[in-house]
Amino acid sequence: MPAIDANILAKHLHPLSFKLSSYDPLIKAVGNAQIVLIGDGSHGTYEFYAHRANITHRLIEEKGFTAVAVEADWPDAFRINRFPKWMWKNEVMPAFVQYLRNYNDRIIKQTGDPSKKVSFFGLDLYSLHRSAAEVLRYLERVDPAGAKAAKKQYNCFERFGEDTTRYAYEAQFGLSKVRTLVVHNYPGTHPSDQTCHNEVLRVLQQLLRNHQKYIQDEMPIGKDAYGHPREEQFMAEMNALVVRDAEEYYRLMLTEDAVTWNLRDDHFARVLVQIARHLGTTAEGVPKEAKIVVWAHNSHIGDARATDMGKKRGEINVGQRCRELFGDDNVFNIGFLTDQGTVTAAYQWDDDPHVMTMNLPLDGSLEEVLDSSISKDAFIITHQVEDNEEGEPRKVETSHELTEFLNRPRLQRFIGVLYRRNTERWSHYSKCSAADQYDAVAIVKHSRGIRPLEKEEHLHEPLGGDYDETFPFGY
Repeated sequence: MPAIDANILAKHLHPLSFKLSSYDPLIKAVGNAQIVLIGDGSHGTYEFYAHRANITHRLIEEKGFTAVAVEADWPDAFRINRFPKWMWKNEVMPAFVQYLRNYNDRIIKQTGDPSKKVSFFGLDLYSLHRSAAEVLRYLERVDPAGAKAAKKQYNCFERFGEDTTRYAYEAQFGLSKVRTLVVHNYPGTHPSDQTCHNEVLRVLQQLLRNHQKYIQDEMPIGKDAYGHPREEQFMAEMNALVVRDAEEYYRLMLTEDAVTWNLRDDHFARVLVQIARHLGTTAEGVPKEAKIVVWAHNSHIGDARATDMGKKRGEINVGQRCRELFGDDNVFNIGFLTDQGTVTAAYQWDDDPHVMTMNLPLDGSLEEVLDSSISKDAFIITHQVEDNEEGEPRKVETSHELTEFLNRPRLQRFIGVLYRRNTERWSHYSKCSAADQYDAVAIVKHSRGIRPLEKEEHLHEPLGGDYDETFPFGY
């Protein structure tokens, strides 16, 4: 790397460690942003989860954030248990969840205001059947007649069983058969209604139409028996939204990848908007700002418009949509990268996890360029959110020369729940302009694979790895 480029980076590097004070420049740069998205370069790297937990801890304590929304299914978010097990049910999460519980207990004792508690939500849409079951469970309690109608609508999926792939296949390639089944089972249905789209939409419409009625009817018993009625209604509506969006996702999943990618990230954004609205209004109807931390993969939280995924494949992502929906000045996103070490991942979806040694980053990649300029873990801030004269947030560039340097298109590595070392260049790299993609980017020189909480019988570790190395949390 030319000396002039090295000097540009050197002027803007901040040391990164697990000490809470290490994050001071990041917390300052966040300013009064409403949405903070914290990414990861892989779903199986310990350091990414630990740093993300520490940063979120500070955002809650110092910036008043009241929600954490993660790349997990809505009904499972509180249980934190889905495939892959290492993605959320891992060594980092118990301490973080316990911190949230302790914080909520403390804030209630101090203020007596439940609206100041921190909530934990899932953003994803893979839970079609589980979310449908949650909707029916809620309706059976508040509206038995409505539950019967909803069950009839959701029974549209019965002919496909629990296998969403079968639904996708039948919807895509077996339309004539599906069309006949639908018309036979649902008299009066138009032949063009060959899928379950209209059925899931009707259930969501029913919940929204009866929103206030259900809440008022439950109010006398809700707080004692089931929790706050407004919260229960919100959870049911969101599960119904998941079913609606999941139906569309699976119906189209066998078409071009970009279509379902965009559907999924649009769902992420839609859920965030609904969370912000729900938490941004008190039970008395008084509006207030809801501040949300988002945990998801770099490919989701970094603005897609600054990547080849967006420019060449036409993909959007939740980072882009947040900037569009909440305003760029109200959004701050942080990408996490690693140079070398191990990663917990699978070879195929639903396979056993392996702790794999990562290939070294490709020459000239963002990871290689950043790593070559540091001796220890570090981060760079490309933008910061400041208050303008009216006291409103305004995002400003940290340094024009830094922006120009980081915006030179470079390959960046993206490892998801799968890692394919032999085809890494084509499976895991995309060209990106980092300063437009992220407001801050961190590089971990040597990282290790995350441990699942439950012992995996087939968790294979690389020979000579440092899998037993541990790192302290900052809280």
